[in-house]
Amino acid sequence: MLYECKNPAQFIVGVERVVWEGGSFEVEPREYSSLAFRMGGTSAVTVGEKTYCAGSGDILYLPQGLPYRAEYTDTDMLAIHFVTASDDIEPEIYTPRNAEQIYKAFIAAHTLWQNKALGHEAHVLSQLYYILGELCANELKNRMPEHFINALSYINTNYRDQDLSVEKICKNAAISQTDLRMLFRKYCQKTPVQYITRLRLEYARNLISCGEAVETAAEKSGYSDPKYFARVVKKHYNCTPRDLKTYGK
Repeated sequence: MLYECKNPAQFIVGVERVVWEGGSFEVEPREYSSLAFRMGGTSAVTVGEKTYCAGSGDILYLPQGLPYRAEYTDTDMLAIHFVTASDDIEPEIYTPRNAEQIYKAFIAAHTLWQNKALGHEAHVLSQLYYILGELCANELKNRMPEHFINALSYINTNYRDQDLSVEKICKNAAISQTDLRMLFRKYCQKTPVQYITRLRLEYARNLISCGEAVETAAEKSGYSDPKYFARVVKKHYNCTPRDLKTYGK
């Protein structure tokens, strides 16, 4: 899927607002991909024997190098054209929960491209990746049970709390410990404790690399025992906490 960024966008070709009357079209392979937010009208894009339908508020991804047949009603849409590292084999349709927020990002990309200020290509690329990030979040939320999303949100907000526990997470999210561990394995490929540990270590590492004392960084990250913190750092980074002072330098 495009939003997974396994086939990254390399550079922007253009951004345009497309307004046209409906009709049927045979489209030859293009040298660029397109991600289009549809404000009005419908489209039916056929590749081989499979048809992809998009309506108002939907987002259509058309990969580069792909011939297709399209049938449109009267159309109004914003499209970002870009080149990806490789050719995907089929279109994708997204129906985001936060369509208005994503629409604003398309508008911002279009405005940036129209104004042509210095660095506008990079700014438009950043808007494209913001959109992909939102689509990724939407797709994950559509797959994940609501109580697991609540558990993740609680952890992400409270991971620095030294008293955080699996029991407290489950009570807050109204989920059993068995279900929590199963869902973590399914969606995160980690246990809840491993997930919390990663968040705490990343936070502590950033504090220490910015000059915070090791003991203070450990406490702020949720570790009350500096010796235990040192063991965790050794296990995950194969170094001492003080060695993290040079991280990123």
